[in-house]
Amino acid sequence: MQRCLPLLLATTAACADAGTAPAGDTSADTKPDAAFETKVAPFQTRRLYVLDTIRFARQKPFGTVLGWNLDGKVSGEDDKATCGKKDFVSPDGVPGIDNQFSLLVPLIEASGIAAFESLLQASVESGGVLLMVELIGLDSLTDDPEVTVRIRAGQGVPLLGTDGKVLTGQTFHLSKRDPATVCGKGKLAGGVIDVGPFDIDLPLQVFGKDYTLEMRGGRVRLQIADDKRIEAGLVGGGVTLSSIAKIAKTAAEDQGNIDDIVEALTSNMGDLAQDATGTCTQMSAALTFTGVSAFFYPADVTQDKL
Repeated sequence: MQRCLPLLLATTAACADAGTAPAGDTSADTKPDAAFETKVAPFQTRRLYVLDTIRFARQKPFGTVLGWNLDGKVSGEDDKATCGKKDFVSPDGVPGIDNQFSLLVPLIEASGIAAFESLLQASVESGGVLLMVELIGLDSLTDDPEVTVRIRAGQGVPLLGTDGKVLTGQTFHLSKRDPATVCGKGKLAGGVIDVGPFDIDLPLQVFGKDYTLEMRGGRVRLQIADDKRIEAGLVGGGVTLSSIAKIAKTAAEDQGNIDDIVEALTSNMGDLAQDATGTCTQMSAALTFTGVSAFFYPADVTQDKL
């Protein structure tokens, strides 16, 4: 037993040397355990949101409506440049708001084609209108000195939640009618960005038919709620009366005299882009929207060099 004791002590010392870091070496204490190491995903500098609601901007109360001062002046009924169309006031009290289409909303609702807005929303939920907003160069969800905003168009049938709205985080194909319109670069402040002007031909589809809504001198504003949602979205500009007439003519192929109704409603509503004959060829308008995060299939955007 006495002869075994020295051997036992030597073995114990050897084990201690093998399992214990030398004095002054703290690497064993500071090296993280791989099992508990947390990997933080890199911040996404490019984000895509698919619009899940689209609504007409309504006057609340009369004379007060969302929109922009598109022509840079405050006009009354005596302004010949706006074809005698009086401007409105924003909910924040800003004068000079151009949104003549808001006057048509109650008329549309009383004319028998009130279902247009609900058809537009139904088309969003069925994938007929997959308009998207893309934010590029995003370094923060709240404040960033320069962010590029672009309007895109996707293709595919979205999955809906129990509330009937488009679910967040879905992946879509890039539409062949994608406008890829750069709306402009702007400052993100408090999660809000407002950019423009820009021209765009918005691709729409209702009941399987393709339409194009031409908007000139457009602007877009939105608020980033979080990494999965945008709120308080607003897009507006001067909609060409000629594109409205084309849309109505195409729709009339299935819906009787809708083109006659639209012509009667819009023929004297122009307030922008006066031509040589003194006719205003565009009608100011604005639509509200919200959106949820989305993605494009990588193979569809490999040629995207922006």
